[in-house]
Amino acid sequence: MARIIGTSGAWKDVLVMARTAGIVVDEPSDVGIQLARAQKVLYQQDTLARDDLALQQAALEHDLAEQRSTSAEDIARIHARSGQETARLAGSSDPESLRAATRLWAGLSRLSRQAQERAQVRVRSRAVLPAERALEDFIADRDTEVARRVEGARRIVKGVEVLAHSGVLANAIAERAVIRTLNTLPDDFVLINDLHLSTNQDVPFEDSYLKTAQLDHLLVGPPGLYAIETRNWSSTVAADGDEADPVLQVTRASFLCSHILKDAGCDQIVRSVVACGGAPPTRSGGAHVAIMPTARLLAYVQYGSPLVSVQQIADVCRILT
Repeated sequence: MARIIGTSGAWKDVLVMARTAGIVVDEPSDVGIQLARAQKVLYQQDTLARDDLALQQAALEHDLAEQRSTSAEDIARIHARSGQETARLAGSSDPESLRAATRLWAGLSRLSRQAQERAQVRVRSRAVLPAERALEDFIADRDTEVARRVEGARRIVKGVEVLAHSGVLANAIAERAVIRTLNTLPDDFVLINDLHLSTNQDVPFEDSYLKTAQLDHLLVGPPGLYAIETRNWSSTVAADGDEADPVLQVTRASFLCSHILKDAGCDQIVRSVVACGGAPPTRSGGAHVAIMPTARLLAYVQYGSPLVSVQQIADVCRILT
C-alpha cells in the first residue's frame, strides 16, 4: 500500500461545517444519517411544543368559559334583584293615594335603580375581557412560540441541509475516493494530500505571478510526480476559466511545485491531472492536463518506465512537506 501523508482538504472543510451545524461525522455517509436524525428531533420538538400549547389553550378556554358562566349568573341575579325591588315598590304603593312628591320620588328611585343595574351589568360583562384578550393573544402568538421552542433544532437541520447539498461535501467524497484508489498502489508510492505550496519569490506564470498554491493531491512514485486536482465535476465546470477552474488550479500548482523543487536542486517534471468524481466535462484539459475518471488513475500513474529513484522520492517529500 502507498504511504499516505495528510487527508482530504475538502473533508477538513466538511468537518468544520459539521461542527458549525452542531453534528459529528466520521464518514460522508454520516451527513445523511445526521440530517435524518436532526429532522426527526425537529419533528418531535415541534409536536411536543404544539401539544403543550394546545393544553395551555384548552386551559385558557376553560377559564374563559367559567368566567363567562359566572358573569352570566351574576347578571341574572342583578336583573332578578332589580325586578324584585320594582315589584316590592309597586305592591307597597297605592298609585291613587300617593301624593305627587311621592310619585316623583318613586320614579326617580326607579331610574336610579335601572342606571345602577346597567352599571353592574357592564362591570360583570367587562370582567371577562382580560380572559378573552389572554386567549386571543395566546392564539396570535402560538406559531411564534412554537418557532422559538424549536429554533435550536431547526438551526441544526438547516446547517446539516446546507452541508448535505454543498459542493464541499461532493468534492470531499471525490477526494476521499482518489485517496482510497491511490492507497492501493505499491509501497514505493507516496501520496501527499492537501498540499500547500509557497515561496518567497514572485514566480512568473502566464500574465501574473505565483507565490502560493494548493494541491488536492501530489503523488510521488517511480513513474514520476503527479499533481492531482479532484472535482465532483459536471460538463459546465470551468466554462468561465476563472480561479475555480480545476484545470487552471492544477496548472498553477504543478508549475509552482516544479519551481520549488528545481530551486531545491530536485529537478522533476510534475504532470497535471484532474480526477473527476462525476462525468468528465466536454472541455479538454489541453496538452498539459489530463482529465479522467478516478477509476482510470491507477493505470495512468503506473504507466511507463521508472524515472524517479527511492532517494529522489524521499527528497521530494522532504522538500515539499
